[in-house]
Amino acid sequence: MMKKQLLFIFFLINFVGIAQTASPTSIEMCDDDNDGITLFNLTVVDANVLNGQSFTDYSVSYFETLADAQSNSNPLNPSYTNVVAYFQTIYSRVEEMATGNFATSTVDLIIYDTPVANPAPDLIFCDMGGGSASFDLTLNSSVVLGTQNPSMHSVSFYISQADADAGTNEIANPQVFTNTNNPQTIYVTVKNNVGGCFATTSFNLIVLDCATNIDNDLVATADEDVNGNGNLNDDDTDGDGLRNYEDDDDDGDGVLTADEDYNNNGDPTDDDTDNSGTPDYLESNVALAVANIKENNFTVYPNPATSNLQVKSLNSVEVEGLKMWNVLGEEIELKSSSLHGNYSLEVSHLTSGTYFLQIQSQGQTTIKKIIIN
Repeated sequence: MMKKQLLFIFFLINFVGIAQTASPTSIEMCDDDNDGITLFNLTVVDANVLNGQSFTDYSVSYFETLADAQSNSNPLNPSYTNVVAYFQTIYSRVEEMATGNFATSTVDLIIYDTPVANPAPDLIFCDMGGGSASFDLTLNSSVVLGTQNPSMHSVSFYISQADADAGTNEIANPQVFTNTNNPQTIYVTVKNNVGGCFATTSFNLIVLDCATNIDNDLVATADEDVNGNGNLNDDDTDGDGLRNYEDDDDDGDGVLTADEDYNNNGDPTDDDTDNSGTPDYLESNVALAVANIKENNFTVYPNPATSNLQVKSLNSVEVEGLKMWNVLGEEIELKSSSLHGNYSLEVSHLTSGTYFLQIQSQGQTTIKKIIIN
């Protein structure tokens, strides 16, 4: 009789079984709006929670508290939005449907911020022909990252959006990349080193002919790369939104770059009339703009001038002397009249061109570049 009871108990245990869960598991999600709250699909860990037990014989449910899991109260919708930002532990319950036996475990909900892939400018290089050039794609790395910590993020480059999204076929050497099309789009990902969340952006590679002079300013396209990094897209000396290679007044001083070829050799890049080390066509303080300019207590106008040039004193500061030279360094005889410290210069007799006006006052000398039409 004792043997029969023991055999019956053994048979019953094996027939009924005991529900078991897997080791504690987790679900990791990327948060698009970076508030630490996002929608989870809890069913993605059902298999982990069951730990090999049959979906046919066992049910899986989830709860916010251990007490709820043990009492089978308030089960969560499998499409669940966490209520604790960035990290929340919920509880799983595996129940054998035939017997009601159950066990519980934990599921950690982990949320990572999604980085920002800032818009990147196009890279514009020039080549002597063929439409291809060697680009340093990493010139845009800091732009794409913005203020994000480079030690916590990775920047990668791809030739297709699909590769960028999948993280496959990354460009192995982005510092030396030769385009295969002109223009060619490059796709960039910024990825969190922890969590792997990423965002993408893109920019174009454009190759221009180095030998051309696109803006007709006497400066070859190759020479418009004034910062020497090979990228023509980040050279905008006067900040007017026009890149130097497409701007016929590179320094925004109202004098065309071609007209700043003061030695008349067809090349504005070797003209440095104030010996500053910067060519005149890149240095706005060498010239006056078309509008009146107030500097050092004087207004000089109009510029360009045709018949008369006015030098007006401001703040009761008197003009102590005026001199004028042409681009050859020859002093010009001035015809002037003055009234209350203001001067009117007769310039109608001067040949059209560029001149330099020296104003002396209070022991200081200021030189203004004047255009005579």
